[in-house]
Amino acid sequence: MNGQEFTLLNVLLKMGAMGLFISTLILCLGGLAIYIFVERLNALKVVRGDFDLMDKINESISLGNFSAAKDLCLRINSPLSRVIYKGITRIGLPLKDIEMSMEKAIDIEVFRMEKGEEILSLISKLAPMLGFIGTIAGVIQIFYTINTTGDYNIESISGGLYVKMITSALGLTLGIIAYFFYFMVSRKIKSNIFHIEKGASQLIDMISTPVK
Repeated sequence: MNGQEFTLLNVLLKMGAMGLFISTLILCLGGLAIYIFVERLNALKVVRGDFDLMDKINESISLGNFSAAKDLCLRINSPLSRVIYKGITRIGLPLKDIEMSMEKAIDIEVFRMEKGEEILSLISKLAPMLGFIGTIAGVIQIFYTINTTGDYNIESISGGLYVKMITSALGLTLGIIAYFFYFMVSRKIKSNIFHIEKGASQLIDMISTPVK
């Protein structure tokens, strides 16, 4: 860079407006991906009260104390407890109706848990594409510089090369990170769904004998 000190600022200035715009867009998507990942992991944590919820529910139901079981669910207020509460409020109806009621409640909880998951998937696909657009923009910048100046030296075309390399690297890196975030969130959602469905099945087992 003609003896110029190699700094991030110098590199960014060499990229030009298009390179800066694409790089900024990719970095903004990266910030969004990190926010969604952290928020989803926090939202998908199993509530501490869930660990012994079904044991306490079983104890209350075996004593015929349905009010205590409902109060416990309301107090914990987790995805599992909300589904179990829905089932307890239907006790006395045929088992089929209780199961259908809990299935609908599970669908609602799954919808809540999946919020943001598709955005992570979109970012994982969109970031490399933006990097590719940056690569094309860099090539265009190189040929435009050559065409207008007739100069083929590395100094004159370095701006385009920076756009190509930096946007491609940013796009691919974010794509990999966002896909990892998506995988972790999806895995956590599946684990939570299993946790909820297992609890719902346990409730049906608890009440199946009295209901018959």
